[in-house]
Amino acid sequence: MRFMVMRRADAGTEAGTAAPLAGMETLRPSAHAVRVDMDAGQASIVDGPFAEVGELIAGFGFIEADSREAALEQLRRWPLPPGCERAELELRQSGCHGGCAQVEAAAGADASGQRYIVLLRSSAELESEADVAQEVLDRLDAHNAAEARAGVLLAADGLRASALGARVTLAAGKASLIDGPFTEIKELVAGYWMVRAPCLQDVIAWALRNPYPTGPRVQVEIRELDEAATAAAAPPFTAAMRAAEQRMREQQLEAALSAQLAGR
Repeated sequence: MRFMVMRRADAGTEAGTAAPLAGMETLRPSAHAVRVDMDAGQASIVDGPFAEVGELIAGFGFIEADSREAALEQLRRWPLPPGCERAELELRQSGCHGGCAQVEAAAGADASGQRYIVLLRSSAELESEADVAQEVLDRLDAHNAAEARAGVLLAADGLRASALGARVTLAAGKASLIDGPFTEIKELVAGYWMVRAPCLQDVIAWALRNPYPTGPRVQVEIRELDEAATAAAAPPFTAAMRAAEQRMREQQLEAALSAQLAGR
């Protein structure tokens, strides 16, 4: 199973002073973002920064796991960089209710230009996973495939309802868990499109013509990826870390077996 992990924003990430998390794409603060609200053919654009820091995300990554529980175990062990005392991570299962196709960048696509992510803000309809007509999903899949072939769309997928998700807060060497669903629907993300474009205005134009699978009202948030911060972040679990963990598990198993034998 594929999961999206989102780092929830805080004062440090919004100030641009927080260290990037290993294995995650870092987003520039919302001062470099816009929100686009579309309704019945009309669109309004609001420039960042956005005051509601708790509604924002500051980075994202993807993990593969056999189950939600296995994915949460990875989140509990996610390494924090030096100087980072706290981070809140939201786990969401990838995929569209109804079965839209996941998109990955076409091989040989042009790598020039800035990357942006278009985040589809959730709604009561999306959180309830209301059925979507198949022709709507087909139109979205066809558009996504064409944009991927053109090298503009690098990745896209839906996110399942937050009832299937969870939030893990890492602080002081401990991890605390809150299971979904989450009632603050306006804080949630229901899907994403990662695009490469020369500038923000081009991404806004792209977002306005994107065939969203819901509506008539649609709100998206467009965020710029911080390429330098992402490049500086190490993988979340290096080969050495995995080897150390395996040794620890073997030692724990050996100790448990010894204790069993001693008790006979």
